[in-house]
Amino acid sequence: MIPPNGLHEHVYRGLLRLYPAAFRARFSGEMVQLFSDQVRDARSDPARAAVARTWLRTLGDLVVTATSERAGRDRIVAHSLAAAPSTSSRVLGLVGILGGLLLLVVFIVDIAPELNIVRLVLFNAGAIAIVVAVHRRQVSVAPVPALLAAIPAILANALYLAMTLISTGRTGPVGAGDFGLAYFFVGAAMWLSDAAFGLVTLRLGAVTRWGALALAVGSVLAFTGMDRLELTSTANPTIFGPLSLLGIALNGIGWILLGIDVATRRRAAPTIQPAQPEAGGSTR
Repeated sequence: MIPPNGLHEHVYRGLLRLYPAAFRARFSGEMVQLFSDQVRDARSDPARAAVARTWLRTLGDLVVTATSERAGRDRIVAHSLAAAPSTSSRVLGLVGILGGLLLLVVFIVDIAPELNIVRLVLFNAGAIAIVVAVHRRQVSVAPVPALLAAIPAILANALYLAMTLISTGRTGPVGAGDFGLAYFFVGAAMWLSDAAFGLVTLRLGAVTRWGALALAVGSVLAFTGMDRLELTSTANPTIFGPLSLLGIALNGIGWILLGIDVATRRRAAPTIQPAQPEAGGSTR
């Protein structure tokens, strides 16, 4: 007779066949043990649906991670063996998703000038939030490149946010022209630092590479649309006009994808090293 937990384990072991053989060989034992512990805890929970909720959570996790592994991603995801995102990571991810969505909203509806200021501020705040959240993932992979990519992106977006706020409520320009060269250089720094951050993120692979690729390509294309480069003109239309709009859209999509990743995907659990015996001593 199969004990109650044994039946759950038996079904779960069968579902693990959705993963590639190499993945199962490496992780199946620990995954089954973890699942068994979760079911045992759920069975002792007074709530009637505790076991059902455990199964629903497990099945959702299994579908996502098995699909990811079958798709041939070049890193082990192993959600079931990972720690859930921290509350701060979830918040940062959600702020970034909101910022990306607000960047894209102008492609759908017209925004009043006073609301457009709010949109830009929230966009920059979302970008900063994502850079911070992604940096937490990347610092364990390559600390120096992660830091060198994160700092310029944070500073440039923060400076652009500050300049947007300074311009709020003013009837005239703050600098020569619309911030003059200062606005151009800050805008250029924002797009180019976003592109650099996307490239480093793409290379390190600690989060979704699709989001990093969209961010890198989109930021470069958006940079080509800056007026002082004179690549876009209503009097003499060029391909850079549509490309820069595509770039802005890709930039927003990149932040959204990265936000979803850091807010929902589980991070790798730290590896616990066995204690080493002191010199001359022995373990018991």
